[in-house]
Amino acid sequence: MKKLLVFVMLLVATIAESQAQEHIDALLNGDIESNRRGLTMRSAVKRDPATGEIIKRVVEFTAIDDKRLVKEFIAAFKTDRNTAKVWDENESGQTYNVTAVWLNPKRVYTLTASGSSVVTVYAQTIYREEKNNNN
Repeated sequence: MKKLLVFVMLLVATIAESQAQEHIDALLNGDIESNRRGLTMRSAVKRDPATGEIIKRVVEFTAIDDKRLVKEFIAAFKTDRNTAKVWDENESGQTYNVTAVWLNPKRVYTLTASGSSVVTVYAQTIYREEKNNNN
């Protein structure tokens, strides 16, 4: 019985971790019309040169003059808040900032909404720490 309880707890923790930031990722990975005016999306992947394994992935998304996307990203961040290990939220006048951190793999997501029509999302996923070759 004790083993079953431990197994169930590990299963729940794994499922919760896999659902972390799923609403934010759904927006970032969704079918956003990249040819729409005012939208920019940049991404970069860093790989281990020896193995080709992905070490880090960075995505930066900006939408200007799109009130709908601003609302959707704010709602996604607020929905995914419960699964974040670290949450730092600041609202000052027309600017709303959130930094959220998830672990395993480490994810750092930042949202900046200026007014009701400009949003920038910066998402960094670190799959493993880089090895220091300067020994």
